[in-house]
Amino acid sequence: MAFTAPGYALQRPVDPVAVCVVSPRVEAVEEGDAAGVVPTPSPQLVVVEPLLELRIERRGRPVWRQLAAAGEALPVPLAWPLEPITPGEVVLLRLRPEQAPEGAFAHVHLVGASAERMASTAALIRSLAQSSLAWLAAIEAALEAEDVPLAWTLLFAPQLPDAAALTALRAEVVRRGCGD
Repeated sequence: MAFTAPGYALQRPVDPVAVCVVSPRVEAVEEGDAAGVVPTPSPQLVVVEPLLELRIERRGRPVWRQLAAAGEALPVPLAWPLEPITPGEVVLLRLRPEQAPEGAFAHVHLVGASAERMASTAALIRSLAQSSLAWLAAIEAALEAEDVPLAWTLLFAPQLPDAAALTALRAEVVRRGCGD
C-alpha cells in the first residue's frame, strides 16, 4: 500500500511510500488507502515497516495519537489502544512509516464486522484455550475457508499460546508481509 501527502498546486508531489499492514487483514482500495473488515473489536496492529506515528480517527475526529521516541519505532504488534470497534463502525488509521515525510500518511479504514461475526470470533478464541494444536487447526481451517481476516486475527491474538509452531507461523507471515 502506498500513500502521498496532500498535494497543493505549488508543492512538489511526494513519492509514495509503501506500508504493509499484515494484521488486521486489509486490501488496497486505491493509492494510499486500504480497507478491511475486522472480526474482533480490538484488533492487533502488525505492520512490516517501522512506524514513527499512528493516528486513529473515529467519525472524522482524531481520538488517539502515538509518536515513536526519537530514534525508535512504535512497538509491533500494537494492541488496540481505544474502546473496542463496534459492529459496522468505520475507524481510520493514519500510519507514517520511517521513510515518510512529516504529515504524509497511509490510510487504513477498519470496519467492524457484524455483531454475530464478532461474537462467533470471540467464542472461537475462548474455545481454543491454551491448546496450541487447537489454535493451529483453527487458523488452518480459516485459511482453507479463505477467511484470511479470521486467520490473521487468530494468529496475532494476544491469547495465542506460546508454542514454537505458532511463533514460527507468525514470523513467516510477517516475513512474507504483503507479498505472497
